[in-house]
Amino acid sequence: MVRKPTKLLYNPFPREPSNIGFLKGTLMYDHSALHTKAFAAGEGFVIKWHSIELGGYLSVHHAEEPDRTLWSSLRGHAFVSGALGNDVVQESRGSFSIHDKADLLLTHQTIEQINVVLPEERKTNEERDVLDADPIRRNANIFFHESLSISDDGDGHKACVRGPAVLVTGCIYNEPELAACQLKQYKISQSTHTGPFYDINRSKATHIGVRYWLFFYEKRDHHLGFSIKLEQPVQQEPDLPSLALFHHQPRYSEILQTLSKQRPDSGKAYRQLDALLWLWSSKPLSAFEQRDQLQYTSDKINKPLASLKRLRVNDMFELKSPARVACEEQLHKDSLALMNFTNGPEKRGLDNRANNKGKVLDCKLNRVILTYAAEEDEQFFGFGEQFSFFNLKGKRVPIMVQEQGLGRGDQPITVAVNLVAERSGGDWHTTYAPVPYYITSKSRCVFLEEYNYSVFDLSRKNQVQIQLHGEKMEGRILHGRTPLQLIERYTEAIGRMRALPDWIVEGAVVGMQGGTQAVRDAWSKLKQADVPISAFWLQDWVGQRKTSIGWQLWWNWELDEEHYSQWSELVKDLQDQGINILAYVNPFLAKVDNKPKATRDLFKEAKRLGYLVKTSTGSPYMIPNTSFDAAMLDLTNPEAWMWLKGVMQSMIQTGIKGWMADFGESLPFDGKLYTSEDPQGLHNKYPEMWAQLNREVVEECGDKDMVFFMRSAYTKSPRWATLFWEGDQMVSWQRNDGIKSAVVGLLSSGISGFAFNHSDVGGYCTVDLPFLRYHRSEELLLRWMELNAFSTIFRTHEGNIPNVNHQFDTNATTLQHFARFAKVYRAWAFYRKLLVMEATTMGLPVVRHMFLHYAHDPQTTSICFEQFLVGKEILVVPVLDKGHSHVWAYFPYSPDEWQHVWTGKIYTPFNSNKGLKVRIHAPLGYPAIFVRKNSPIGQRFRENLTVLDLLPDNGIF
Repeated sequence: MVRKPTKLLYNPFPREPSNIGFLKGTLMYDHSALHTKAFAAGEGFVIKWHSIELGGYLSVHHAEEPDRTLWSSLRGHAFVSGALGNDVVQESRGSFSIHDKADLLLTHQTIEQINVVLPEERKTNEERDVLDADPIRRNANIFFHESLSISDDGDGHKACVRGPAVLVTGCIYNEPELAACQLKQYKISQSTHTGPFYDINRSKATHIGVRYWLFFYEKRDHHLGFSIKLEQPVQQEPDLPSLALFHHQPRYSEILQTLSKQRPDSGKAYRQLDALLWLWSSKPLSAFEQRDQLQYTSDKINKPLASLKRLRVNDMFELKSPARVACEEQLHKDSLALMNFTNGPEKRGLDNRANNKGKVLDCKLNRVILTYAAEEDEQFFGFGEQFSFFNLKGKRVPIMVQEQGLGRGDQPITVAVNLVAERSGGDWHTTYAPVPYYITSKSRCVFLEEYNYSVFDLSRKNQVQIQLHGEKMEGRILHGRTPLQLIERYTEAIGRMRALPDWIVEGAVVGMQGGTQAVRDAWSKLKQADVPISAFWLQDWVGQRKTSIGWQLWWNWELDEEHYSQWSELVKDLQDQGINILAYVNPFLAKVDNKPKATRDLFKEAKRLGYLVKTSTGSPYMIPNTSFDAAMLDLTNPEAWMWLKGVMQSMIQTGIKGWMADFGESLPFDGKLYTSEDPQGLHNKYPEMWAQLNREVVEECGDKDMVFFMRSAYTKSPRWATLFWEGDQMVSWQRNDGIKSAVVGLLSSGISGFAFNHSDVGGYCTVDLPFLRYHRSEELLLRWMELNAFSTIFRTHEGNIPNVNHQFDTNATTLQHFARFAKVYRAWAFYRKLLVMEATTMGLPVVRHMFLHYAHDPQTTSICFEQFLVGKEILVVPVLDKGHSHVWAYFPYSPDEWQHVWTGKIYTPFNSNKGLKVRIHAPLGYPAIFVRKNSPIGQRFRENLTVLDLLPDNGIF
């Protein structure tokens, strides 16, 4: 990872990260051997191979809808590819940029076999004999059963292989001519080599091929697992020339069988060589150059062997000396070319002490690529919490947990931030909570079960390409008839969020700072204004420090009793009125040498105990924040895990009812961890670990009503987190990082399993510079109150520079508006609680995109942030533009009629076969809200609005 030295100014227009692009390749197979055929994968899925003149392809179907395609490769195009890549990771203040370059591309694919792999317990003796006679299938069977990850799904179901699996295998090559040649050779000789190999022809061109295995297997009802594995060669400088074996020749099997009969002690050699793996070099641009030809002499047989090119091989399987001599004698006699080798899958982890005396080189393929078909009008949604676009078709979507940035492409703020903090402005795709998952407008769903960095390339009209930085790829294809069904089945796997306690969904969560007296003063104002309050969120319970972006916290997780004097009395007084206190914590620790009256220095303590992520030299890895640096807790260390839980349990003992669990995005790629694991593979997992730790703290404290809310997340985070929030939007109207982005984040994350999510009322990021100002205006604050009154949680935030922002109590107008929409929020609390329970049983979000309930109407998929549903009974069309008092509402074509909550007017979309688009008056205080006509939910909501005296006086409309 590259961490550049600190400078005063940086490039305000950083270049786009380089990438390997969209890879294309040909697909080749033997038409006479691979005929059109269907294969059962488990009990519910069918894998079909279609052999046609213009090129074959695979497709996936489900027994309930046999004519509907859930997944398909492209006709005549390679669907499995591999690469050896080099990436340069640049990091700045939690923002990551990966520049990817491929040294080797293997994009041309052959299919040699499509077979069924049976579970061991279902194989007959005859089937075992057939399997043993075919090394390719035997090796595939070993890889399949030994290397698949089997774990419990989020609902406790053990996701394992059910019934027969389908294996597709062949090789991938760097040249189409080589692929065609080797496929022909396979057809002639029925070679059972498993690859990989390399060859240098007389023109010195590099020829490279690697065997792949693609498995399809049913993991549970409606869940089809898939796994791609590439054979991984390894190399070393051979110490003994006797370890050199012959190049691929069709005759090798016959020779070794003869040897086995002549010399019984060479049987072991035959069994191992029958699963021979060819080699290639870790440095493809140089390793295949012609080397000096060397003559070796064997002490065993005292005769020269054929010439060898020096290569390094990592693992050599053991051969008994007589077997080696026998091989050498016969091979020399037949004048076969010699070549290095590595062990087959049956003999992994053998003792290298005798044979491995050379330098070990890592030469593994580290990119796995899956390419498949999409329909031209198919749209793609999900990918976790995305803030700029709901439909990602046409985009290249990176899946990397990181800071979202400040501006994210909105100008001029993004340029200004990039100028002073490298790449910290972010881009449209930067997010705290990405997920390698999507559903489409055609009700298709694919997701990866991987933590390594991946990219979903949706830039082609009729193709999808997943590029994974790793050595294997595992994921699932889901079957569902509707988007709602797909979300339900997806959340079965990843885990669903637990039910929120009633107290937090019944009133406003007031975010403020300033100490005990400031809280009491605000409480007094709120009582006078009759604001229903659930909690005060006091993030500065640890004390405050002044930094370059405003007021921030002391990251030393203990109560600052000077800042909050008489804390216990404050807690008791609030609790007596049914109001709780929420606090703040994150997985960083900062130095507190300059903090007055710190009773416990957690940074020094964790450093002494070795609980922090380290640099390569063993010192704490200090990550710049704003005006200070901080170190992350190493959550791979079980002792650090328990220590941090103890710190947080002490926090609970102060009387709080929950907290914001901030950050989790910044695990450095070049850090050193307790387990010696590669941080690159754990970077995306760290947010899940952080969520799990918080969940354990909550469960072990014994209070089921405790709540914590997070911004960083990955696939399984909903399994652990009790609540999410969207992070740090700007106090602006802008698309990529303002109020509009908060709506997009709610909708995309909801589709991705984040059932309970919300944003800060008014936004957070404030800029107050002489040449650039983003201050929270009164109008923005009021409109954001209206918006968030229809999210799961109604929580305010002062922003990072409170004194330049409008607050809920800045004046009578803001306080009155806050009271009004806290009551609007309470008016549908009864329905919110029903939706919370629905989320725990079905995984459906509280706030929903129109597409989820109106997938039949293509107009709904064009909606990005303009409107949304709460459950299926309330339709919200918020005002998201400065100075506007009208919005356009779209009512999908359906039998449903909608009633305007403020006027009672009915809108009937089925009078038109294209739905109904209407311009709606939405003055401040009266956003465009509709309920389904004759809905008991809608009727009760309007009744509650009437009881709370929130309906308009005559004349407003």
